[in-house]
Amino acid sequence: MSVLDLGCGTESVGIAISESLERDVSIHGLDLSGIQLGYAADKGERSGIPLNLYRGSMDMLPFTDKTFDIVVTSVAFCETTSEVRSGAIMEVSRVLKDNGFFAIVDCAKPILGLDTVMMLPFFMFKETADSWNNHYPDLCRESNLILENEAYVKSYVKYQLFRKAD
Repeated sequence: MSVLDLGCGTESVGIAISESLERDVSIHGLDLSGIQLGYAADKGERSGIPLNLYRGSMDMLPFTDKTFDIVVTSVAFCETTSEVRSGAIMEVSRVLKDNGFFAIVDCAKPILGLDTVMMLPFFMFKETADSWNNHYPDLCRESNLILENEAYVKSYVKYQLFRKAD
């Protein structure tokens, strides 16, 4: 199984996926930051999990078509522009195998709670309209990615699971 983590940072998500799957898995992480990728490489070595790390933008992926079984992004979309998110979704559809899965964990319109009030300044100064207004299902559908499941992880963080239609 081949997994791509977009905006992987220190690659905590990829390492967790590798540890939780009881089969052979190849983890590929992509990030703009060379510093973060350095931390990811160190973390991978310490954990004994081989990581394939790439420096680049999620809207211009250096992979061939239909390479990955799973693509994930965890709280990285909210750090990008709307144009990058749209381009990234098109690229995900290109590199994802038919019937493969795309998981987005991202900031979302908060449901009421104390942590919502604390996070308001964060949302006020970010370009988060896609996540705030739940545009990901529409953007993904345009790229042949169908929403399978979604749920709030925290009052302001939602996960959405999409499947690439064949």
